[in-house]
Formats: sequence, structure tokens, C-alpha cells
Amino acid sequence: MASTPIATVLESTLTRSRKKLILASIKSNALMAWAFANNRVEFEDGGHEITNPLTLGRNPNITSFEYYDEQPVAQTSEFDTVTYNWARVAGSVVISDQEEDENQGAAQIFKLMKAKIDVLEESIKEKFSEYLYASGAGTDPQGLGLLIPDDPTTGSVGNINRANETQWRTSAYDFNGNLDSTNIEEAFDDILMDLTLKGDKPDVILTGRNLFRHYRTAVRDKVVINLSESNSGKKMMDLGFAGVKHQNIPMLYDEDCPVNKAFFVNSKFLRLHILKHVNMKVKELVAPWTIDAHGRRIVWQGQWCLWKSFRTHAVLINS
Repeated sequence: MASTPIATVLESTLTRSRKKLILASIKSNALMAWAFANNRVEFEDGGHEITNPLTLGRNPNITSFEYYDEQPVAQTSEFDTVTYNWARVAGSVVISDQEEDENQGAAQIFKLMKAKIDVLEESIKEKFSEYLYASGAGTDPQGLGLLIPDDPTTGSVGNINRANETQWRTSAYDFNGNLDSTNIEEAFDDILMDLTLKGDKPDVILTGRNLFRHYRTAVRDKVVINLSESNSGKKMMDLGFAGVKHQNIPMLYDEDCPVNKAFFVNSKFLRLHILKHVNMKVKELVAPWTIDAHGRRIVWQGQWCLWKSFRTHAVLINS
């Protein structure tokens, strides 16, 4: 073992652990798990940004007529381009020369490696979960605080200002603490009615602790569909997320979701994009060193992207 450089062991261990670290990111929060379980992840080959045409207007040249009536041919401007920048997340594993000297021998070295990989795995779960419910400040990945905000009339998403474009606004329902087990089912029904548009509607509901408890109390003596009674629901339970179904829509409890919030998401129009060759890629640390140590870095590059807003997603607030 002494003849094998510690850097080689570190590289080999991280490379073998790559799938485990990808799984850690998948299990970090309910929405990411849902995206992978339901093929809502787009793996991109490249590009310095993510773009897509966005429908903001309607075609005005549709009208009834008879015989020789003139037809409208007004210039149309139905589309704008929504643009997202990538978010790049890295985690470094460093082993000092002193740690190496104190852990000589194959058993000790691999015990040290396992401990460091376990810490890295838990850190990835915590950080990705933190990102999901935040606003995507600075270089962080965009979270639901930005994409489905409490106030959808302000701010910009994808370089489009929501103050100017009503079609680019999600929905928000503030119950000011008045939601409980006696009215939560009706509230969910009304929200889903509002968000059903030409057959499209949310396909997953993320709930915080207090709202999930209200819902469980409301349906305790009723017949409910358990999450395990569908293929996608069983996948979610296998990934560690509990829940039931409301109107046949999976409602997932996420311990990191704000306790008095629920997010209604149509994952057809809110997708995770990942640069496929930078999905927990292992890199050697090449920056100038001022310490005696060996290091490797795990790098992930992706972004949560919103592709439709109006009557598509919503946040419920009960605080």
C-alpha cells in the first residue's frame, strides 16, 4: 500500500463513488427526486447558456368570416426568448500529509477515504436541498424562492421582467395562518382548479411539515391513495420520500420545505437541466498550494429552468 500514491487512491475512490454522489444529489430534495423518477431531467451536450422560445402573446389573426370579408394579417409577436445561465457547484476533498502519515496501511487509508466520502455525500444532500428552496442568489442554482415566489409580480426570471409580463407570473395564495385540517382539502381543490388550463395541471405537490400534518389530520378517517400505489410514487418512496395523493396528484412531504408552505408544480414546464459531462465530474486540484495535502474536486453543472408560468405553478403560504 505504501507504494501507491495517496493521490491515486483518492482519484480511484472518488471515481468509484461518482454514482453514489449523483444519487446523493437526487435524494437531496423531493423535487429533484421527482424529476429523475419521472424523466423530467434534460441532459445538455453543451452551450454557455440554456435558451428556449417562450410564448408570451397570442395570434390576433383568428376571426370568423363569410364570403369576401377581409382577413386580419396583423404582425404577430407571440414569442420572447428565455435565457438561463448555468450554475456550477463544486465540492473538494483534501487529505493532508499529516492525515496520510497517521493513517498508513491499506485498512486505515480506506477507512479515512470512506469517512471523507460519507461526509461529502451528506454535504451534497444538504447543500442541494438548501438551494432548492432559496432564491438562487449570486452563483447559486435557481430555487423555488425565485421560480415560484411569494410575490410573482416582481423580479426577473430568465431575463424576463415579471412586472411587465403577466404571462410570466406564477400564482401565489396566502392564507395568513387560516388554513387547517377543516379546510385544507377544499383549498387544494380550488388551487388545482385555478391551475388547470387546457388539460395541463400540476403533477406534484411539495409540502412543509405543518401543512402535511394538517392534511394528514383531514384525511385520517377517509380513504386515501398511498404514494406507493403508483409506479412513480413507489420510486419516490424508494428514494426516501413519503406522501399520499390528492386528486391523484402525488403530495410529497419534504423536511426542508418551509413548514407553512406548499408548492404546486407542473414538472412538464419546470425542468432540471444538467450538463451531462459535468454531473459529479472528478477533477484534480491544480491551484497553487501553500499546504502539504492532496486534493480532488467533484463538479456539478446544471440549472432549474422555468418554461411556462401563467396558471401553471403556485405557492401556498399559511403563516
